[in-house]
Amino acid sequence: MVLLIGYGNVLRRDDGAGVALVRAVAGGAGDGVRVIEVPQLFPELAEELAAPGLTGAIFCDARPGTAPDGEPVRLGRVSPAVGGSSLGHHGSPEEILAIAGALYGAAPPAWIVTVAGYDFGHGEGFSAAVRDALATAEEMVRALIATECRPGRPIPPAPPASAPPA
Repeated sequence: MVLLIGYGNVLRRDDGAGVALVRAVAGGAGDGVRVIEVPQLFPELAEELAAPGLTGAIFCDARPGTAPDGEPVRLGRVSPAVGGSSLGHHGSPEEILAIAGALYGAAPPAWIVTVAGYDFGHGEGFSAAVRDALATAEEMVRALIATECRPGRPIPPAPPASAPPA
């Protein structure tokens, strides 16, 4: 089972790209994919990340773009790490994975796919740049599911979370 976590505010235009991405992938992904849509990452997601049988997790989000001709889609590996932010209301993928490892002793291999956004104002719909980038991002997520998150792939124990700098 692969866990897709799409996060962002769907009422803040390009910020909803992560949610739109997981919806698009889920449409033809089959039974081996579970989708979670949230406005932001919460510590409670750690339990979902430690679920038995999970072969991978893919976080999908929007990020502020710097220029329309910049890198529209980015892929990165996510490792458990304790950061400096407060987890009272939200956290990063690294922090949520660290919580999963600390509380449940398991954290799956994880990646993050981000789409560069340019319009985070109130409203629905995406800027032209995000609309164009979503197809590329969808292909990237589908490839990750097919190659890196294969069923039967063993999940290593969660590595220890790195401590924040003193």
